Amino acid sequence: MRNIVYIDGQNFLYKASEILVKYSLITDKQDLYALDIRPMLEKLFPNEELEIRFFGVVKIKHRPDLGQEILNKSIRFSDNLRRVRSSLTKQNITYIEAGKLKIRDSDICKICGNKDYKYQEKGVDVGIAVSIVENALRDEVDRIILVSSDTDLIPAILCAKKAGKNVTYVGFSERLTRALVDECDVTQVLRDDEIVDAYKVANGY
Repeated sequence: MRNIVYIDGQNFLYKASEILVKYSLITDKQDLYALDIRPMLEKLFPNEELEIRFFGVVKIKHRPDLGQEILNKSIRFSDNLRRVRSSLTKQNITYIEAGKLKIRDSDICKICGNKDYKYQEKGVDVGIAVSIVENALRDEVDRIILVSSDTDLIPAILCAKKAGKNVTYVGFSERLTRALVDECDVTQVLRDDEIVDAYKVANGY
């Protein structure tokens, strides 16, 4: 049986970092660079061969033209992404560039007149959905293991199930999405202590 794991990268790291902040292992959500993901998933699916794909963003361009703050953010994001990709490579996890971080501007401040710029992820969910549908219709996968709580992926899940594929939803214990639980064949839960242990192993505690 061919098992493919589809991880919504930024979404997964964001939720894992919330747990690590709660347990005082990191102080900022941007401080999560490495997590022992493969052993954690292999514990959920013992004696199974897993092809793990981590869907993330393309390399980030530095933007000095938008001011020092956004330049600092772009440098930090770029450095974080490099470290994350390095950690994934060591675990034999494929990094797939499925989306990008776009800069969007907020409203002009009524007090100082400045415009604030923020990064927003775009396209990763579409990349995951297309990959799931392609793999299912081409009969390249038997079990789809989805590590994402994005309900936008439900049409892709339904397409895969119609093609006769088993779909397993992996979610965080206190953050399960009911719609995905209802639509997927099986639900597996990642507990806080598993995230904590995966962080400690990856960072040499």
